[in-house]
This record gives sequence, structure tokens and C-alpha cells, in this order.
Amino acid sequence: MKKMLVIVAAISLVATVAFAGVPGALQSTTKEAPIKASGSTDKLGLLDCSGAIEITLDNTYTGDNTGAVNNINAYGCSTWDESGGEVIYHLFLSEPSMFVGTLTGNGCDLDLAVLDQCDEDLGCLIVVDSGVSTNVPVSGDFYFVVDGFGGAGCDFTFEIVSAELPPPPVEVNFCDAVEDVSGTTFAGTTCGGVNNVSALGCEAYTEAGLEYYYEIFMPAGSSFTADVTNTADGALWVVDSCADPIGCLAYADDTLSGATETVTYTNATAVDTYVYLVVDSWGTDSCGDYTMNFAATGGAVAVEDAAFGTVKALFR
Repeated sequence: MKKMLVIVAAISLVATVAFAGVPGALQSTTKEAPIKASGSTDKLGLLDCSGAIEITLDNTYTGDNTGAVNNINAYGCSTWDESGGEVIYHLFLSEPSMFVGTLTGNGCDLDLAVLDQCDEDLGCLIVVDSGVSTNVPVSGDFYFVVDGFGGAGCDFTFEIVSAELPPPPVEVNFCDAVEDVSGTTFAGTTCGGVNNVSALGCEAYTEAGLEYYYEIFMPAGSSFTADVTNTADGALWVVDSCADPIGCLAYADDTLSGATETVTYTNATAVDTYVYLVVDSWGTDSCGDYTMNFAATGGAVAVEDAAFGTVKALFR
């Protein structure tokens, strides 16, 4: 289920890690973010958490922001116009935990801001339209601010429940069978695959779909661009290894089902290397048929069908 592209190929190595209480540890429970008008930042720095309501996991809370004090109109990690009144909840997690928080407004457009300190600018982790979930265990202080988009106010329900901690990591290795190919256009399917790569710290969404893999030989200074159209809600990774530890070099998940994802990578080092392109998708055990257009700078080297060791020997 793996193919190899031997390419004279080029993105600098950038990897981030999501820690508890920082952006990247949380994500929206819905992938398609609504388009909303921007708010004024003239009130930044005025959030008041002195009346925050203490909450715990696995509970449902009701409230109403109608007529509540509007101390701020925007958050540091969002551009949306949050000029409605604020209702603030405080959660303290003494141990690393996972959770899902869901906000349901009764007849108006409410948003949920999540902060790790009572500062709508410096503390802002994420602002979502309806729900938020963790993608790594988190601990410490969290402020959940129910705010009204465009001045909206109504009663609401806020539910926050525990989610299962991720299982102990299983050693990942997709270095087995290789089918040697060359060219610029490919077609395949991820159905029948497995989910080896889901979160490496560089992603916008946890990718729990099934996968297909390509290995790419990249001399120093070479580059490639892959455009992949997937019948599933596709995603692409470029990673530095086919076995643990695996590091993220590039990532793309900017569209929805049936649309094209594009990823570009440059070997900016002075040495030749191998990287791996992972065709993935959003949604648990999701899969789909895909087509790929592959363009490399510096040309491509065609190889005969051979075992992986034989192919590698060509470049020693």
C-alpha cells in the first residue's frame, strides 16, 4: 500500500508541539468555520472575570447573556464581532484531562471563547461558533466566555464533558512493501489502509482517517508540490520518517470533501534525504479515492521495479 517516488526535489523544517494551555491543544468540533464580521478592538484589556462561575467536568450549565455587561468586543485569537454581553465560566484541571465543550444558544448567535488566563488578548486559545474539544490532555486554568456575536443575547446551555484520554502510543512503522513508480499523475485510494498519523503538532485538525504513503528521494535544494483531490475530506502530511519518531515537515487541510489540498516541501539542507507524503483525511476511519498531480523542481529519476534496498543503493 505504499509507493515510492524518486525525485530531484524543496520547505524548511518547521515542527511545533501542542502543549496544555496553549493554542494547538484545542480545536473546534466543527470543521467548517462560519464567516463572521470583524469586531472593534477598542475594548481589549477590559475582560472582568471577578464574577466567573466555577464549573467542573461532566456537567451542564444554563445561563443568559441578555443584558450582561459587555466589557469587550473582540478576542486576540479571533476577528469576530463579539459585542454582546459576556457570561464567564472557570474550570481548573489539576490533572491532565480531555474534554468537549458544547454551547447551544436559544435563538441567537452566541460564540464560545476559551482562555488560559483572564485576558482576552494574551489568554486567548480559540474562539468557536458552537463547540470545542481537546486534541491532547490539558491541565490548569481555563476560562470559557459565552459572548454574543454582533451584540446578540439570549439564554443558552453550556455542556462540558470528559473525553477519553488517548491510548498509550503504539509504535508506528509504515516502511514495509514498496512499489516503485515515477511520473507526475497518480490515482489511488486510502480505503483499506490504517490510521498511523493523526496528530504531530503541526496540524489544524486531528486527522483520524485511513492513509496511503509515498516516499520521495530529495537531493539538497530540491522541492516538490503535490495537489491531491480526495473524495473524502482530504489532508496531506510531509513527514521525515516512516517509523517512530516521526516529525512533521509540512501539512495541509484547507478544504472540505471532494476539493483539492496542496502541500509544498523544500529540502533546504545541504544533504540528500528521504521524506514521506501521507495522503490522509479528516473524520474517524474516513477514506476515499484520490488523484494526485506531482511537480518537482530539478527533474525526476525513473527507476526499475526493485526492492527498497536495491533502490536506495542507486544513490549511495
